[in-house]
Amino acid sequence: MLEWTICKNCGKIIDNSKNTCSFCGSDVEKIQMDFLTTYLAESMFIIKTLDVFKDQCPSICDLDSNLESIVLDDLFRWFSYLGLGDGKITDNELEFINSLLNTSYLKEDILNLTNFKLDDSLPLSFKCLHEIDLFTLDFNMSNVNSCYSLFECYKFLAKFFITVDNDLNEDVLELYGSYIKNIENQLISNGVDLSPSSNVFIPPTKNSIEEETEDVHSLDEYLEELNRLIGLDNVKKDVNSLINLVQIRKIRKERGIKQPPMSLHLVFSGNPGTGKTTVARILSKIYHEIGLLSKGHLIETDRSGLVGGYVGQTAIKTQEVIQSALGGILFIDEAYSLASKSENDYGAEAIDTILKAMEDHRDDFIVIVAGYPALMDNFLHSNPGLESRFNKFIYFDDYDDKELYKIFLLMCSDANLVLEDAADEYVKQYFKKMYETKTDNFANGRSVRNFFEEVIVAQANRLAPKENIADEELNTLTYEDFLVD
Repeated sequence: MLEWTICKNCGKIIDNSKNTCSFCGSDVEKIQMDFLTTYLAESMFIIKTLDVFKDQCPSICDLDSNLESIVLDDLFRWFSYLGLGDGKITDNELEFINSLLNTSYLKEDILNLTNFKLDDSLPLSFKCLHEIDLFTLDFNMSNVNSCYSLFECYKFLAKFFITVDNDLNEDVLELYGSYIKNIENQLISNGVDLSPSSNVFIPPTKNSIEEETEDVHSLDEYLEELNRLIGLDNVKKDVNSLINLVQIRKIRKERGIKQPPMSLHLVFSGNPGTGKTTVARILSKIYHEIGLLSKGHLIETDRSGLVGGYVGQTAIKTQEVIQSALGGILFIDEAYSLASKSENDYGAEAIDTILKAMEDHRDDFIVIVAGYPALMDNFLHSNPGLESRFNKFIYFDDYDDKELYKIFLLMCSDANLVLEDAADEYVKQYFKKMYETKTDNFANGRSVRNFFEEVIVAQANRLAPKENIADEELNTLTYEDFLVD
């Protein structure tokens, strides 16, 4: 049985005979192969999803291969390259490859690659994913960074492979380092963002750390931005009341008047696409303008940005996110996913780390947790520390059909598009039907965004065959554009 010993604190792989970490002295835990196979299976699920964009990959559009097989083939070559670094393939290395990739190779199959060398060019899997990343940018899917994700997968799995025999060959380690550096340099030269804050999916992470690059506005301008949002009447009322309360408390504090302690951490509950992140971003700026937060930036993350894939990684990842959020607001989407009851789940460690930071930095750090109402209630009851610190709730109602229509028109306006009369009437009826038939988990603004992108594609398909396209045609959506499949 393949097994590794991992430090619970620093996450390093150490000698299997050790009961404590040789580097930091902390406790250790055993990791087995099923952990890695689960890790890769989750990664491959996303790869399969991206396969719908295969036709947009010039590198493979003419090949009878899917993305999953291309990625797995390249991983096999990667492990074989490392395994042959010392001139032989051990039983453990062979078992690692076959178990992870669900294959049945013999040692002879790999030894036939003895003269195989990975050249300086990018593996085909990276080329394909980079082409997909570039394609998705045209549809405002800037959160797709599959090249970085695969790069992290290569590094993570290889560290376990080269230590599978509870030993580390210096020549193999050098091969690992030089080839990883080669891939890193090529990805950077192709414009791939390899910073830790990039949105990744292998392992999935949604850590979005925003550096404020926009112009600074006044308090009144931020309040106007809040009140100008479509719909959200109850939310605006609650947020404005909260802002008034904070301002009065600040005045009382400045004048030395005693006041009871108050938690400013918030629970945003509601369905997806109801503007929770947008309101949180505006609130962070308002709090900065009234002197409550030193920076006023927003850090958006979710479980994947906080919880590590192995022992010791969670505290490190969570602390990195917290440090980036100090002076601003940490927005945790789908926060309920941290409260798993699984024995091997590290979500509770992330919660404890966040609760400690909320206490240590209570004067310049605010946390907003968000998600579905019922699930958020379960989340808060999962830990007494959460209940005591999160006692302010703001509920985001679903948009009605008129508000959905206004959101669509706003997207059109931002894209310099107008609707012809027949198209305009179609859109009104479309959102009326959407609202009347909505489910409990209605996606609201996200549904509008998806519909808008489908219409844009339909317009492009209608106009592309034409030789001379007038500006008016480019800027007009017709009834035909809405008859999408």
